[in-house]
Amino acid sequence: MATEVRADPTELTRLAATFLKASQRLGDALRAAQASVTPPVTDYGDTSGAAPLHKAEDGAVEPAGLAVGRLVEVLEGDVDRLYRIAFAYEQADLHAMDDIERRRGGPRP
Repeated sequence: MATEVRADPTELTRLAATFLKASQRLGDALRAAQASVTPPVTDYGDTSGAAPLHKAEDGAVEPAGLAVGRLVEVLEGDVDRLYRIAFAYEQADLHAMDDIERRRGGPRP
């Protein structure tokens, strides 16, 4: 026997708003950090190890930025899904109320 899963559309909407804020903060932090994370090669000095060090750091920063960018995309996708689920629950609730009122013979409030 299957059990019904219930969710409050209002709470789902609040959760979606929380996810949206988190994705915005993460994206803002990424953009703010990208400019200052990898200094120009001249800041590493003129030793023989300066260029390889700069290249290694730059090589680590780019994938990290890509990973954070993907996290932002996932959070934004979750926001969309949460809003769709909240809407579906709201519609199901309205439909159920209509059915109940129709059976009772009265209008829905």
